[in-house]
Parts: sequence; C-alpha cells; structure tokens
Amino acid sequence: MLPLKAILLGLLAVSQNTVAFEDTKEEIEKPLDIRAPGSDLANFPNSAFTLPQGGFYLESTPVAYTTSSSTLASQYNFEYLLRYGLFDWMELRLYSPGFSVQGNPQPATGFSPLTFDTKLHLWNEFEDYYLPAAGLEVMLQTDLLGSSAFQSGTEPSFSMNFDQGLPWDFQVEYNLGAARFENPNNTSESFWDFTFSWAIQREVVEDIDVFVNGYYNAANLPRVGRVSEKTVSVCPKSGACRAEEIIEQTVSLGGNDSQHAIGLGGIWTVNDHVSLFTNLAAGMTAPTPGFTGFLGFAWTP
Repeated sequence: MLPLKAILLGLLAVSQNTVAFEDTKEEIEKPLDIRAPGSDLANFPNSAFTLPQGGFYLESTPVAYTTSSSTLASQYNFEYLLRYGLFDWMELRLYSPGFSVQGNPQPATGFSPLTFDTKLHLWNEFEDYYLPAAGLEVMLQTDLLGSSAFQSGTEPSFSMNFDQGLPWDFQVEYNLGAARFENPNNTSESFWDFTFSWAIQREVVEDIDVFVNGYYNAANLPRVGRVSEKTVSVCPKSGACRAEEIIEQTVSLGGNDSQHAIGLGGIWTVNDHVSLFTNLAAGMTAPTPGFTGFLGFAWTP
C-alpha cells in the first residue's frame, strides 16, 4: 500500500504543478491591454510603467494645436509616438510632432524631426510605505527627418517618472527632470533647466477617465517648442534690419519667464485595443501658448 500511496501523491503533485504552470503561461501570454500601462500622449506627464517584452503601442494626435505666445508662433501638429517593449522593464520609443504647420509671422509647412526616447521601469508602488512606482526616461530631440523650418538642433532631456494611488480611487502621475533650452540672452547658446509635469486622474464611469494636468517649463515630451520662433520687425535708426537683432528682441519679450500651463481632459477606453483622448490647457505665462489642445488615440494589436 505504501508504494501505491506514494505513487498517487506523486501524480497529484505533478498535476498541481502542471495546473500552476498553465495558469502562469496563460497570464504571460495574455494579450496586451490598452488600459495598462495606458497612453503617454493623453496627458503631459509620462507613466513610470513600460510595455511588456514584445508589446507595441501606436499613439497619435491627428489634431494638436497651440496658439501663439510671446516667443512662439501658433502651430498645428499631427503627432505620433511609437512604443515597443524590448524587455519587460525597458521600452524603446520614437516620437515626433509629425506634419506641422506654423503660423505668422513666419509661416511654414513641413515635418518636425524625430525624438529618440528610452524608458526604464525601476520599481512598482510600495503601498504600505506610500512610495510611488518609479521609472527613468531619457530623450534626445534631433534634426533627423525634419524640415529646416522646424529644426532646432540636438536637445537632450531626462526625467524621473512616478505613479501613485491616492484615496477615493484617484491616481497621480508626475515627472521631475531637466531639459536643455535656448539661452534667452544669447540664442547661440543653450542651458539646462528644471522641468515638471503632472496629472491627477480618476475613472468616473466604466471605461471613462477624467484628469487635470499641467507642466512647468516643458511637458515631458517636446510637444511645445523650447526655441523662439516668433519674430517682430526691429531695425536700427539707420541701415537695414539684422536677423540677430530681430531674434534678440523677440526673446526678450518673455524669455525670462517660464512656460507654465494647466488644463483638463478625458480618456475613453473603447475596447481592449483602442482608447480615445482629449486634453485642453491654458497658458499661465507670456511665453506659454495661450491655448493648447490635443485630440488623439492609442492602439495596440
């Protein structure tokens, strides 16, 4: 009886291990959901989370519009963001404002250059210790594939990304980092400055979330210009106008102020593969566009 009992116990253990393995396998092979980690173009900050290995997101805003400011011309963009999970903890990303139309006084039509981006997921949220989930993001804005009117040189930036749950089912997302900006006192030079973007979000009904968000100095992705574009006619008392004087005068109109915007938006998760979103924001300082509006979608196969 003892050998028979041992054999039966062994078969039971193997069966349980097989069931556990199949459950784990099913969880691993579960199709990627657009709900998690969710869109990064929907609001100004980016999440701390990355796509799983082999996961893919396409995000785009066919309608992205900013009005003019003291240093920026109005602009329309057709943004896109491609995301790919290289590992479960590392995501490769390619961003561009895409097809762009710049308004007066220097109207231009063309394509904005590419920004190469990498995001690392560092750790999950420790709820017992009130510690947020964290990630590290490093970006390099280039002139690659950009029309001359929309090229602004190589501009690096980085951020620490945080996500945390709040009482009453609110979620907060915020990014702390730095980016290189044009020097308002010498347009041939650049300097590093602090950047901060944030969003507070909550589901109001099933599959519909609303959020408030904003940024200081710049959104996480280079969605709003960091280089002066708008010009005014400034000429010496005698002789022809010089471009250097036009640029210096333009930047001095608001170059010493930081960009600062605040707004609200919403996300509708249509199904497991598609979400639609909008984000409308108002500028709080002279160099910030008075109005910024995005209407877009995120998709995963």
